[in-house]
Amino acid sequence: MYLISQVWSKAKFHMVISESESLHQKALYKLEAQGGKVIRTERIDNTLGSVIVNGKRSVWPLTKSERVEQNV
Repeated sequence: MYLISQVWSKAKFHMVISESESLHQKALYKLEAQGGKVIRTERIDNTLGSVIVNGKRSVWPLTKSERVEQNV
């Protein structure tokens, strides 16, 4: 599971992507304290196998049950 939030701050969108809910909230509080506004937050389960980070594809580990489901 990972969390994705979009924050509008200083005329730019900022993406916050975290696996830990507590770290995610800390990052959001910091951006909000600087005048940002959270536009959208969503939770996504690890089903894709990879994720795009800073424009580059990164390997995203699948859980054991997801591996079985996808016959990997």
